Amino acid sequence: MYPDEFRLPRVSEHVLAWLERRRPGFGEWNDEVEAALKAEARLALDDVARRFTELAVDPAYLSRLEHSLFSVVLPRYLRLAREHHALQRRRYGLWRGGDLVSRAVYTLVGIVLAVVIALTRVPNWLEPLPIALILLGPFLPDMQESFLDRRYRRRLATLVADMAGEQHQLEAYQPLTEPPESLPGAGSRSKEKS
Repeated sequence: MYPDEFRLPRVSEHVLAWLERRRPGFGEWNDEVEAALKAEARLALDDVARRFTELAVDPAYLSRLEHSLFSVVLPRYLRLAREHHALQRRRYGLWRGGDLVSRAVYTLVGIVLAVVIALTRVPNWLEPLPIALILLGPFLPDMQESFLDRRYRRRLATLVADMAGEQHQLEAYQPLTEPPESLPGAGSRSKEKS
């Protein structure tokens, strides 16, 4: 019907990217933050609508697109963003926020484990554990943070992918613009009854 640029998955991706550029700048999550994000979503959708009107004049499609965006996409995004924002504010729950001391402690724990394993009888499969902790200890906070960020991005990508089904419903919806009495043949049936 319309180019992919104006279909719900791409519009959702555009709006979410717009919101994600602004979300980290907010402090504590509250109703004001959600209102500001909804206002930003409105601006992003206005940008899409401006470009769409250069291509076609279909206010009904834009209205359905807006309804889907604000009733389906935005509530799901706000729930995901609220959780991730809280996680970021807590520094991903990392011990000591992943500072230099915590990285050094992870490495020292690996060294102590290596000494304990070397001095005691333990199963062979435990021997690589301290080496891994010594090598990866300094990077453990970064790995945890990266894992949680990737998980959030995957959830946003799933949200955008889910909008393909919503787009199908958006295109399948055909509003009844005329009352049933004015449909072809409806007048002849009413005359036959009388």
